[in-house]
Amino acid sequence: MKWLQENPFLAGITAFTIVGAGAFAFLLSQALTRSQEATEAYNQAITKLHGLQERVPFPSVENLEKSKAQTEQYKEQLLSLRKKLAAMEAPLDMSVNPQRFQDDLRASVNEVADKAKQAGVGLPTDFYLGFSQYANSLPSEQAAPFLARQLTVIKQLVLRLIDFRVQSIDGLVRAPLIQEGNNAPSQQAAAANQKKGGNNGPATPVKVLERSPFDISFTSEQSKFRVAFNSLLNDNQFLIIRSVNVENTNQAGPPVAQAEATPNTAYTPTTTETAKKDLNVVLGRELVRVSLHLEMIDFADPTPEKASK
Repeated sequence: MKWLQENPFLAGITAFTIVGAGAFAFLLSQALTRSQEATEAYNQAITKLHGLQERVPFPSVENLEKSKAQTEQYKEQLLSLRKKLAAMEAPLDMSVNPQRFQDDLRASVNEVADKAKQAGVGLPTDFYLGFSQYANSLPSEQAAPFLARQLTVIKQLVLRLIDFRVQSIDGLVRAPLIQEGNNAPSQQAAAANQKKGGNNGPATPVKVLERSPFDISFTSEQSKFRVAFNSLLNDNQFLIIRSVNVENTNQAGPPVAQAEATPNTAYTPTTTETAKKDLNVVLGRELVRVSLHLEMIDFADPTPEKASK
């Protein structure tokens, strides 16, 4: 360990990196654990409900009543869990049509641009919040409500970064939603398929959740990045941070010794000026470039279809 004593700066950088990596790993672990616990509880409730719906009770009035009571109990538990998850999701308005989405998109882009200009936050050229393909064309009727919900989440995130006064937002790329594809099944068709399966055979497996990933990158001071990162973890919206990449804008380390300036013999510095000269800040003034890979989670509606009489 002699090299640590000979290179105190490198030892400090190494210790700082280890502590920072540990902190990021801990925060990511908390977010992933919360997501995994909610998903597992939801899957267990769905499995139990389907098992009760498909089970054929022993042909007696007593067993039939017990089966009905258990089914109602699991329904109540499932709906209670669904309400808790719904509080962590952006609302889905199925009445949003393509023209309304495009109008809201343009208004959101203008709002973000104006706020960024006032705050002195840089934006990429022709920044369109990741929805540039809809600047001059309309989405499908099926995709419009889901795009509107994703727009709400992304807009709130960008406005929050602007409020934190990051230096610049460098990019935003989102993966297409399944509703934007031509082969994405409609909700009505999925419900009809599920109902048909319940009457004539095994039900089609219900998709428990849907992921909508997107990437955002920005440049900021280190302290402001920490505040922005912590705000994502405490957000009510169910966002999962899948990966974080942080790069220092200054890749070269500070010099071991500062070059001595030529003294001015005609001027005698004060004590305060001498202290400032002796104080050499080597860390903390750099900016960081941050890239986040996020997933917006949408939990499926578990409300069972009413049995047809």
